[in-house]
Formats: sequence, structure tokens, C-alpha cells
Amino acid sequence: MANHHSTDSSCPSQVSYLISEPVDYFVGEPEPPEYGTPIPESVKQLAKNIRLLRLSHGWSQEALAMNAGLDCTFIGAIERAERNVTLATVEKIADAFGCTATQLLTLHDRD
Repeated sequence: MANHHSTDSSCPSQVSYLISEPVDYFVGEPEPPEYGTPIPESVKQLAKNIRLLRLSHGWSQEALAMNAGLDCTFIGAIERAERNVTLATVEKIADAFGCTATQLLTLHDRD
């Protein structure tokens, strides 16, 4: 009886993989900037826009986080311009507010 798990001569019995350098995959948000690193104006403007919209909706940070599928401490860090978020995160927040990412990035604050 033939063994259906056996290999014939065309299949190598052992496969070796050569990895020249370790591969580091990034999943999630970037790390906050180093202390003393200047915060870009676009990050500050996004933070103001999110806070303005959140308050105009009468939402707490927790409510926004729940509607956007994010953590409430993360929302706080975004509003304080401590996090340079990805476009995917901007889109989640914009969806929660019922607007586009472009609108969220270009809203004007009330100075």
C-alpha cells in the first residue's frame, strides 16, 4: 500500500529559508513624536476640527470613540495633537461625524 504522505524524488525532503534581514511589519498608529518635536500645523488643525465637531454634536470623547470604533484615550491624544494619525483613522472619525475625510481636514475653527 502506497503512503499518500510520502514524497517522490521531485520534492525536496527539507526546505531551508534564507532570511537576510528580519522583516518588521507595522500595524496600527505611528508612535507619538519625540518630546520637543514640533507639531505640524496640519495635525493641530485636525485636532481643532475634531474637537469643534465633537462639541457641536454634543458628544463626549467616549461617544466619538464608540461611534468611530476607536479608543477614548486615543481620541483625547488626537485632540491634543499628540498623535499623527493615519488617513484610515481620519476616515473613521469623519464617518462617525457623517462627513468626508477632506471635509474634516479642511473645516475652519472658531478663533
